[in-house]
Amino acid sequence: MALGDSGLRTKELTERVRGYTPRTVYRYTSKLTEIGITERHEEAGVPSKVTHSLTNPCGRELHDLVEAYATASLSRLPNGEIDAHAWGSLTLLADLWEARMIEVLHRGPQSPTELSRGPHGLSYHQVSRRASLFAIGGFIEERQDNGRRRRYALTERARRAMALVAGVGRWRQRHLVAEGEMAMTPGEAASALRTALPLVALPEQTGKGLQIKVGTEKIRVRIEDHGGLREGEPLVPNVDGEARGKVEAWLDALVTGSTSGIRTEGDSALTETLLSHLYRALWASGEPERQLAQSVPVA
Repeated sequence: MALGDSGLRTKELTERVRGYTPRTVYRYTSKLTEIGITERHEEAGVPSKVTHSLTNPCGRELHDLVEAYATASLSRLPNGEIDAHAWGSLTLLADLWEARMIEVLHRGPQSPTELSRGPHGLSYHQVSRRASLFAIGGFIEERQDNGRRRRYALTERARRAMALVAGVGRWRQRHLVAEGEMAMTPGEAASALRTALPLVALPEQTGKGLQIKVGTEKIRVRIEDHGGLREGEPLVPNVDGEARGKVEAWLDALVTGSTSGIRTEGDSALTETLLSHLYRALWASGEPERQLAQSVPVA
């Protein structure tokens, strides 16, 4: 992000990236160069002049993706900069995703015991410790049911963060993985989509059902009386429309709003309405329910 405006000499870069020692910045700069995000220019002299800059399109597209997500979902200081805590919370988002807790939490509030039975392979104590960190980062919240039992639920911030998860998957597919390989599996892409769907309300489509196929993964949703979307095969015995596409097509829909790779049957307007509302909810600045008219395109 520090290299977004222009290339910087090494010392300038260490000064712009706050909270890290120069040695740490040097180490990560080398890693970013290895995977093609940044490039290093050295001019002869004593001492030599080394400048780091973003590659185009790989580094530039990643910068634009993170900038768009930050504009939509991260808090800013009075001077307009993103504070260090907000940037640091993205590490917790990565941990939440990689621990696969989202696959359990997107179904609804879960107790620590229920959460520990997920596909992540973590113990009860490991889950409890991580849940506390995720709560500090604002990605889950603690609730109590009628029996006063503790339960964890995803926050709106976590659901909106699926924009960044999908964006990174799409970016990796375009620039990092070999031809014929997949940056995200159908299950992972479907998990991101499932997690984001509750951001949408479609009261004008009450009672309708939709089947979504992300590659080999199937999602069925019903629009309830208040317009909210509820997922579950038994809840949706019949569907009014079907939308299907490869992983790449669904990532495009989530990140750029394009639905050109998605095929529909039945009520195609239902699919188009759902995806347009979802795109705006993910990429609109500020509170999505108040600013659905504003969208942030991603290069």
